[in-house]
Amino acid sequence: MLGKKSVEQINAKISSVIGADMVVDGDIHAKEAVRVEGKVTGDVETEGALIISAGGSVKGNVKGSSIIIGGSLEGDLCSGGRTEVASTGKVIGNIRTKSLVVDENAVFQGQCIMNAESLDSQSGTSSGAFSKMDEEEDKKDNNNNGNNKWNKK
Repeated sequence: MLGKKSVEQINAKISSVIGADMVVDGDIHAKEAVRVEGKVTGDVETEGALIISAGGSVKGNVKGSSIIIGGSLEGDLCSGGRTEVASTGKVIGNIRTKSLVVDENAVFQGQCIMNAESLDSQSGTSSGAFSKMDEEEDKKDNNNNGNNKWNKK
């Protein structure tokens, strides 16, 4: 369940709304909070909060100071603060955030990195955020030579 106090505080500061009947093809860049109630195909980057409402969807990478997913996200997510996937939310992609809340019945398929130090030093968009993690996983896979307890048949 979305924290009532935090949602009310964020709603008071929202400067841009993608309405339920809107379809946006292209990237969105904003300085303040953005709420997506419609459909966006492209990256969404804001210096403020990002809310994807229950009926909203984004196909692309997202970046914001705090992010609440109530709808659908297909892409990587990068947040300098708190990330919440509500019970109606669905994230298919990787998450890089300081803190993560995944409500019951929410869907999250991907990898998550929760490390404040690497978030502060990271530059650019979230699309390259997982290359180092992918390299480390490849090294682990090569070292295990298929002997990982999770890969047994």
